Amino acid sequence: MKVEQLIKSTVQRQCVFVTGKIDVPVDYFIKEIEKGIKADDAENYSTNLISEMTSYQYFNKNKEFVKLLLPLMDLIEEHDLCDDKDFYLHSSWGFKQSFSHYSKRHHHAPALLSGAIALTEHDQTLYFPEIEKELKSEPGNFALFSAFTKHYNKRNESDNVRYGLSFNFANI
Repeated sequence: MKVEQLIKSTVQRQCVFVTGKIDVPVDYFIKEIEKGIKADDAENYSTNLISEMTSYQYFNKNKEFVKLLLPLMDLIEEHDLCDDKDFYLHSSWGFKQSFSHYSKRHHHAPALLSGAIALTEHDQTLYFPEIEKELKSEPGNFALFSAFTKHYNKRNESDNVRYGLSFNFANI
């Protein structure tokens, strides 16, 4: 083997990051997450979330979840946030982070856009180090972001449980 050149550097690219607040039926989704983390197909402790987690498609056909996303989908289309106009809900899951649980630094590529919706008030924050942004955990707070954007949260140092929802939009 002969290597002519090896470059490892950072390349600037367009990134989408939107935060806001959305009305969410918190109790309903917490009950659904509790059901999902007990199901046979739950992803507990087997992903970048070092915590309890539903399956990756758990909420895809849940009408209440889809209704929750409709304003975000309208926002994506209205502001042309997605390069490919034809996108769909690829995956959607819920999680429960108890004492010592956290998320490893990760991204959701090759999805187009990803999102997170907080269900509970908590000190555990979702960090986006590459763009120096964060999402505070308060009911209804959401972030919609380019799927390649790395994010994580630190270990839960309290006995308070943090619940949330995550999702990915992909090309059709």
